[in-house]
Amino acid sequence: MQGSLSQGMAYPSPFFDVAHTYLPLSVKQMFRWTRYYFLTFGLVNSIVFKLSEYPVTDIIIDHSNQEVVKQWQTYFQEHLEFRSFQIELGLDYHVYGNGFVSISYPFKKYLVCKHCGHSEIAGNIKDKWKFSNYEFRLTCPECGKTDKAKAKDYYFRNPSGIKLIRWNPEDIEISYNDITGDYTYFYTIPNTVINDINLGKKEIVHALPQIFIEAAKQSEGITLSKDNLFHLRRPTLAGKDRGWGIPLLLPVLKDIFYAQIMKKAQESILLEHIVPLRVIFPQAGSGTSDVYTTINLDQWKDHIAQEIAHWRYDNNYIPILPLPIGQQTIGGDGRALLLSGEMQQLYDQIIMSTGVPREFLQGGLSYSGSNISMRMLENSFLGYVTRQKALAQWVMRSVASFLQWPEAGVRFKPFKMADDMQRKAYRMQLNQAQKISDTTLLADDDLDQQEENEMMEKENAARLHTTKMQQLAMAEIQGEQQMIMTKYQEIGRAHV
Repeated sequence: MQGSLSQGMAYPSPFFDVAHTYLPLSVKQMFRWTRYYFLTFGLVNSIVFKLSEYPVTDIIIDHSNQEVVKQWQTYFQEHLEFRSFQIELGLDYHVYGNGFVSISYPFKKYLVCKHCGHSEIAGNIKDKWKFSNYEFRLTCPECGKTDKAKAKDYYFRNPSGIKLIRWNPEDIEISYNDITGDYTYFYTIPNTVINDINLGKKEIVHALPQIFIEAAKQSEGITLSKDNLFHLRRPTLAGKDRGWGIPLLLPVLKDIFYAQIMKKAQESILLEHIVPLRVIFPQAGSGTSDVYTTINLDQWKDHIAQEIAHWRYDNNYIPILPLPIGQQTIGGDGRALLLSGEMQQLYDQIIMSTGVPREFLQGGLSYSGSNISMRMLENSFLGYVTRQKALAQWVMRSVASFLQWPEAGVRFKPFKMADDMQRKAYRMQLNQAQKISDTTLLADDDLDQQEENEMMEKENAARLHTTKMQQLAMAEIQGEQQMIMTKYQEIGRAHV
């Protein structure tokens, strides 16, 4: 429960602190805070983006028919834009600890006249119908009568109409059976969509599946089909909120809270103590003279103000004053009060708590087989890539089944933290000693031996063709030279 700082904190346990009293009570409440800190805390934003972008590699399609490979390669890269989708899904995965994906298949909404049974596509006759009170009122183009119309969704095969949908985890509810391990997913329609439905916006209503309109009418959620839902979640503990993954930011929420307190303190110091207050006053020429009884202070103040104005206008201006001037500085000690060292130490702790080395964010990270932190980071990336591969395979199966396309294998280029030059040199020595094959050597650089052989054959054939053409051209030139020489020799003999 949240306490009142003005009344003081009553800690029920010696392990509690101020931040603990504000921790969310459920995983759904936690999502608000993780999203907030991702959007507003620069260090967290940088960590999440790098973890989401770095391990993403190009997709590879495996099939015996090269036409099928080209078809799927183009579809994943150009239409689905799967690489960009992976990065966006990675943001959900690391911020919320969960990513929910569904496939939206193309459909058209038909409105059926209840009098004559004539049906038309709602998107083609927007001027013939209105939507209010969760009902379509159609002026039939066939019989001309205006009445309630029945809406039906008809799905059709169209590759360009398929889209990948990311569900907002804040709108998802999970029912997990501890005994059987089964999951049931419920989706709550956002208020913005419900408002658009209530307003009868045609561009929204005619493109929305009818089941969503019916659910909004009954103020109920929607049970998501397990066949059309992929749940990408981070590892979690057994117990409460078992169906949810643990957000990456959960262990650092307290540390971020302390960092926010330090930033507020730093802000107060910068506002109050960085710029000093300078006070100017007339100073006595000797210990026995009293300038305050011998001069007019109002005139002195005006005169000093004019001299300061002249100096600001011309920095080389030299004022001449009859009396010495005293100056006193108040404040200006902000540098000594800054919390830069403490904040840097806390930032390093936040980075370590997320499981990434500091150099991963700042650059200068070098790979070494003996570097334990790099090995751990690479292993965590490999686990993430394995989950992304399962997603790609699920998309392949679902889309191929819907479009009735031949299904192909899908994988990603092998992920590596960095190039290890020592390891590459060692593999080259093994290859030269005939201990490993050329295929194994090339596979380390994501190269295929068969493809390289085919390309080398083509290159050799092109080189041979070029050499042949050069030699034929040289032979033809030499033949012409001999013919010309023979001609002139015969002319010479004829003159003799």
